[in-house]
Amino acid sequence: MKLLRLMGAGFSMALRRSVAFRVNLVFDVLLAFTGLGTAVAAVLIVFSRADSLAGWSKAQFLVLIGTYQLITGLRATFIDPNLSWFPETGIRNGKLDGYLLQPAPSLFLASLSLSSPLQLIQLLLGFGVLGWGVADQTPSLAGVVSWLVLVVAGLVVTWALSVLFACLAFWAPKLQLDVFFHSAWQLGRYPTDVFARPIRVVLTYVFPMALIASVPSAALLRGPRVGVVAAGVLAAGVAAALAGLAWRAGLRRYTGATS
Repeated sequence: MKLLRLMGAGFSMALRRSVAFRVNLVFDVLLAFTGLGTAVAAVLIVFSRADSLAGWSKAQFLVLIGTYQLITGLRATFIDPNLSWFPETGIRNGKLDGYLLQPAPSLFLASLSLSSPLQLIQLLLGFGVLGWGVADQTPSLAGVVSWLVLVVAGLVVTWALSVLFACLAFWAPKLQLDVFFHSAWQLGRYPTDVFARPIRVVLTYVFPMALIASVPSAALLRGPRVGVVAAGVLAAGVAAALAGLAWRAGLRRYTGATS
């Protein structure tokens, strides 16, 4: 509860700062609409020529894009403001030194203490597209619950992957893998069925982008599978544990920005 209160206080302060700059709000809205509009337009163009793609209908694609946009919005709101700049601000500029002196877990402060509230626009747009996708079919209660569980699991995996990439800065402070991570993230907006088998295996088991949108969307539309839901929860737990281990290993190596 203490960490939730800290997170809420940080979000409140960030929100007050954000609404003070109304021009930024306008540009954030325009960028969110442009990015999502481009993705939806591509789907509509493809399905004007075909009834399905890799076994996915237009409505199912819209659900997938909505789920992807929802998780992207949460990532941009709570994770990216902290970890995207960690190698520079945390390690090279010494912000981590201040975190280590605070009476709160350093991993929480470094990965979740800051937020960008205006990015929640992407979350709202994601729900809009998701509603559009399910308008013609009513998911079962079990499907909705499975979708929620898998979305939470996808968020945990997203946070853990971001932490793991950030932890590389303890060993190589000048290494920047943001470009690679953001490029790989874009693959999450497509169902893994459209890729060749080797790429599908990598996106499912090595770099689990399938858990971001494909797996939750399939559970919502096609009904839950206990094994898939259990695997998603297990993947989230393992990813979080690895992130914690990597962070502690990095702190043992860290000697301060002035060393």
